Amino acid sequence: MIKKIVAVVAIIIASSAYAQDFPKYYPAEGFRRTGNVDAVYTDESKIVINDTLYYYSGSVVVHSPSSYRVSFGRIKNGVRVAYKLGSDNKIIELWLLPANYSETRSR
Repeated sequence: MIKKIVAVVAIIIASSAYAQDFPKYYPAEGFRRTGNVDAVYTDESKIVINDTLYYYSGSVVVHSPSSYRVSFGRIKNGVRVAYKLGSDNKIIELWLLPANYSETRSR
């Protein structure tokens, strides 16, 4: 019984340590949608993530681990991102993620 409690506490501590890697403006519950950027078509406000084409809003907000808001120019082929879709299915928010980020992790 004590071994199980110690294991659970260790998992909680490890999870909270990982959570501290991201700033507070990254969602605490993690991300619903993540992927690698395959292509960016800025003239057409299009982006391809994991082989799926999306449009992005003209007011899209891009976050990085070092700054709440950065230039959309940081979004390039091969970059790992999380994204949020608006009611019109356009991307309204992007978060830059480490290359080794896994969907199973949360903040």
